[in-house]
Amino acid sequence: MENVMGTGDAAGVIPGGSKLGSDVPGYMVVGFEVVPCSFMHEGNLVKKLKMYDRYPSPVKCEATTVSMPIKEGVPVAFTYEVAFEESDIKWPSRWDAYLKMEGSKVHWFSILNSLMVITFLAGIVLVIFLRTVRRDLTRYEELDKESQAQMNEELSGWKLVVGDVFRAPTNPALLCIMVGDGVQILGMGLVTILFAALGFMSPASRGTLITGMLFFYMILGIAAGYVAVRLWRTISYGDHKGWASVAWKAACFFPGIAFLILTTLNFLLWGSHSTGAIPFSLFVILLLLWFCISVPLTLIGGYFGAKAPHIEYPVRTNQIPREIPAQKYPSWLLVLGAGTLPFGTLFIELFFIMSSIWMGRVYYVFGFLLIVMVLLVVVCAEVSLVLTYMHLCVEDWKWWWKSFFASGSVAIYIFLYSVNYLVFDLKSLSGPVSATLYLGYSLFMVLAIMLATGTIGFLSSFWFVHYLFSSVKLD
Repeated sequence: MENVMGTGDAAGVIPGGSKLGSDVPGYMVVGFEVVPCSFMHEGNLVKKLKMYDRYPSPVKCEATTVSMPIKEGVPVAFTYEVAFEESDIKWPSRWDAYLKMEGSKVHWFSILNSLMVITFLAGIVLVIFLRTVRRDLTRYEELDKESQAQMNEELSGWKLVVGDVFRAPTNPALLCIMVGDGVQILGMGLVTILFAALGFMSPASRGTLITGMLFFYMILGIAAGYVAVRLWRTISYGDHKGWASVAWKAACFFPGIAFLILTTLNFLLWGSHSTGAIPFSLFVILLLLWFCISVPLTLIGGYFGAKAPHIEYPVRTNQIPREIPAQKYPSWLLVLGAGTLPFGTLFIELFFIMSSIWMGRVYYVFGFLLIVMVLLVVVCAEVSLVLTYMHLCVEDWKWWWKSFFASGSVAIYIFLYSVNYLVFDLKSLSGPVSATLYLGYSLFMVLAIMLATGTIGFLSSFWFVHYLFSSVKLD
């Protein structure tokens, strides 16, 4: 039996009376509830009925009992009846019913618990960290020049790397390109989730989310070009040479990798004669969007980045690089371990997102997703700041790439979680082609997350290092 709930909010869509053009308001279905039950039908009555005929006797539906025994050779009759009920639910709010699914309380409380724990830990880390740096700066600036000179000889930690901290990293162009693309992906994610949380993108049509993401990604090509070129000019001490090459590579780096992954997966689908393969016409449209909109906008952003003043370093860089002391433990081990804290902020939400993508479940709590994403940005910035400070304290001035991967390493744990989800939750996936498709799409998602989170970590560390060394008066 079905209870169908309607509202007169969309009058005129469906005629209410038997005559067309009646003034009686129409109704739109805003929800339904299906109650299955077992009922013992009378054989003679069922034989005489045709499809859509009304059942002559009333049906008493008891969902907890089984009235109809199933026997071999005996036909089974399926009937249904519909009861319409007027509802106060408005047409735009019809999808709110999915918030009342089973297990939603666990979902909400788990996210809230995760947010509270991570916020508490991040607050403690930030307070301790700021107090340590403030104390170092205050103690150093209160000394007179003679005492500072004497102290410089006895100094240890980050003050010793003042002549090397802004030395250009290895592969500077690649770092600029990845940071530029990360700004573009991060901006796309934040703006899309914000619009979805405000209700502009209905979960009834997943196509609106994908369309919105593509639109914001292309528009934010200006930001990618601007950030990549301006960072390139900063590392090059204001040199304009090569800015067009950096902007062009920033426009092609992430989309090129994504196109390569999607093309490879599509060949697998074509080879297995799957109907899920992307049509060739859609490939052509995506290429046109890439080269006719995204690339020109990125080059325009690069032009503005080349015209903008580069960021001046507060200290001079020595000609001869300082030798980095031997470390007790590999620095990259600490960098890889740093990704566990950002992963802790999103792994609960990640389960529901993965279930929405691969299990066909509806995802509707974009408000919580927005909160989790803002918290993820804060935690990535703090984790990268702390690790950069720790590296500088042990006289390791090669912080550029480490600050990027300190927060970007969360992508490794997300990929491992994706493999775990494949093994334990997607047992219905059959064959190597399905598993390869899943891992390919997961790799694409993980790459985007690495660029976005790594960019957060790098930009926060760059700001911190610039602030730290501009606050200390050194000759």
